[in-house]
Amino acid sequence: MIEIVENYEKYIDSLPELINKSYYKAEFFMQKLGLKHATYYRKLKSKTFTHQEVKLITKLLFPEEMLIEELKKGEEDIRAGRTIDFDDFKERLRAKYNI
Repeated sequence: MIEIVENYEKYIDSLPELINKSYYKAEFFMQKLGLKHATYYRKLKSKTFTHQEVKLITKLLFPEEMLIEELKKGEEDIRAGRTIDFDDFKERLRAKYNI
């Protein structure tokens, strides 16, 4: 358990560098996090992002890994039989959007 906490702390410490090296500008992260300019930079400097913010930042920094995880979940759903017929899916969409 201690190792998990230490790895999380290391990750939090590396966030400013990861964000800086990313292709996104600071404005992008501010917009996605819903933070004002001063709040974003204060949290970045003091490394006080909430765990929800860290999770969102991680998804933004590593979209390929998130896609792979979502595909794995989809494959697990298929194996477990948690699927619906395409015609049923279309009907649900029609009902939802009144088409």
